[in-house]
Amino acid sequence: MKSVAWRTLGFGTAALLTLLWTPQLSAQTVRPQIRGPYTIQLLYTGPDGQAYAKDIDLPAESNGVVNLLPVNAVEIHRTRPGFSVGWHVEKRRQYLITLSGRGQIDIADGKKIILKPGSILLVENGTGKGHMTRVVGNKQWVGLWLPLVDQDGKSN
Repeated sequence: MKSVAWRTLGFGTAALLTLLWTPQLSAQTVRPQIRGPYTIQLLYTGPDGQAYAKDIDLPAESNGVVNLLPVNAVEIHRTRPGFSVGWHVEKRRQYLITLSGRGQIDIADGKKIILKPGSILLVENGTGKGHMTRVVGNKQWVGLWLPLVDQDGKSN
């Protein structure tokens, strides 16, 4: 009886792996989606010292690749549900890419930037009043922080 169960499990696993590795499915999975520019948000300090945000369109190459500014590190940050930090500025220019969970950044004009999976934020808010950050919902927020390289090849 155990032999039949193990054989069934083995055949089922083999069938699943065959289905996943079928050439037609693999080609469909990796085909790039080319739909014009990719939109990210820029968080910056205005001349009045207040934080502002605007959308930026990054053009895609013909193969669908979008080139970002050079970075010198990749950090993974996990932040617990309910986390919040009051008004602050960032110590460096960096990309912030949300992998999972949801976050929110509040800026002085009342605008709320929603950080959801797949969103990219270019943070250049290093002076002035700054912004507030919090994790929303009941799941942790997980994101990649990618500090930019400045003209001298160092992290900002």
